[in-house]
Amino acid sequence: MSIISTVGALSVDQAQLRARLDTLGRQVATGQKSTLHGDLGLDARRALDLRGEIARRDAYATAADRALGRAATSQEVLGRLQSLTADLAAEALRTRTLGATGVSSLARIARAGLEEAAALLNTRHSGEYLFAGSDIAGPPVPGAADIATGPMASAIAAEVATLDATNAATVLGNSVTVANDAATTPFSAFLEGPGATEARRSVQVADGERVGLGVLANRAADDALSDSWGRELLRGFAILAALTPDQAAMGDGFQDLLQGVHDSLSGATAGLAAEQGALGSAEQRIEAARERHRDSMVVLRGQLGAVEEVDLAAASSAMRQMQARLEASYEATGMLSRLSLAALLR
Repeated sequence: MSIISTVGALSVDQAQLRARLDTLGRQVATGQKSTLHGDLGLDARRALDLRGEIARRDAYATAADRALGRAATSQEVLGRLQSLTADLAAEALRTRTLGATGVSSLARIARAGLEEAAALLNTRHSGEYLFAGSDIAGPPVPGAADIATGPMASAIAAEVATLDATNAATVLGNSVTVANDAATTPFSAFLEGPGATEARRSVQVADGERVGLGVLANRAADDALSDSWGRELLRGFAILAALTPDQAAMGDGFQDLLQGVHDSLSGATAGLAAEQGALGSAEQRIEAARERHRDSMVVLRGQLGAVEEVDLAAASSAMRQMQARLEASYEATGMLSRLSLAALLR
C-alpha cells in the first residue's frame, strides 16, 4: 500500500474516532447515553414505559403530600377546638358552684370562645376551606366575624332570657331548634343544603383506591346530620355567652341549664376526638401509600438509569483511551506525511 493510501485510510479512521470521541464527550457531560430518544434503539420503548410509570406514581405521591398537608392543618384546628370545648365544659360545671360571681367571667370566656371557634372552622389551607366539603371557595361559617351578635347567637340569647326555675329543658331544646333552623344556622347554605348529603372529600392514592379525609363543620365523623360536634359547640358557647348574673338566681333552672350545656359540650369534645381519630387513620393510609410510591420510584428510576444513563467512570475511561488513539493516529499521519515529502525531495 502506498504512503498516500495509508494516509487516506488513517484520515477515515480519525474521522470515526472523532465522531466516537464527540459521542463519549456528550455522554460524560450529560450522563445520558444519547440526547435523542430514538438513539436508544430497542431500549426506547422500555424507557418510555418506565417514564410513564414514574410520572404516574409521582402524581399519586404529590396528591398524597397535599392531602397530608390539609390533614395536618385540620388536626391542629380540631385539637384547638377540642381544648376550647373541654375548657368551657369544665368552666360551666365550675360556675354551677360559684353561682352569680362566676357568670360574668363565664359569659366573657364563652363569647371569646364562640368567636375563635367560628374563625377556626373557616381555616384555609393553600387557599381552600378545610371544613366546607367540596365548596372549597366558600366559608363554612359565613358570618364568623360577627357570630357573637349574629342570627344564631341573638336567637339563643332570646331563649336564655326566658330562663326560670323550671324551664331549662325547654330553653335547651329551643336552642337546638335555633342551631338547626335554616334562618338562624351558623353554617353555609351549601353545607345545610346540597352539601348535607355529599360524600366527604377524598384523595386517590392508587389505581382504584381512594381515601376519605374531609372534615365537615356541621357533620360528625359518622356523618350524622344533627348533633354534630361543630353545631353543638357553637350552640353551647352561644348559650354560655348569653348568661347574666341575674339568671344565677333561677336556682334549679340555672343549675340544670349549665349541666345541660356541660353535657352537650362534653359530647362535642368526644365527637372531636372521634374526628381526630378517623382523620388520623386516613393519614396513616395516605402516608403508607405515598411511601409505597416513593419506594417504587426509587426502583423505577434505577431501571430507567440503566436504560438511559451511562457509567460515567467507564465512559470517562473510554474517552481517554479514544483520545490517546486519536493522538497516536495524528502522530502516525504526521510521520507518514514527512516520509512522503522526503521521498518527493530525493
